Amino acid sequence: MVYGPEKVIIVVGKNKVCDTLEAAIKRARNIAAPLNAKRAGYNPPCIKMKKCIDCKSEERVCFNLNIIEGQYDANRMKLFIVNEDIGY
Repeated sequence: MVYGPEKVIIVVGKNKVCDTLEAAIKRARNIAAPLNAKRAGYNPPCIKMKKCIDCKSEERVCFNLNIIEGQYDANRMKLFIVNEDIGY
């Protein structure tokens, strides 16, 4: 998504919209990551703890965090926010 494709379409549910970057990171680590790890069959500590503990587990799914602040090509990425809860 960051470097590869010429065009990127991102579709997200309203449940992923947060007021601040800090809140978005907290949500990604404490809500989305544990649920995605469980869905994928992994078992990092956040599943049992129900929150991120900044583990170094080999089953951790939140090693990467990408923040897109803009693009050189203003038309390369399109973001669609759907007015319903979708995914984690």
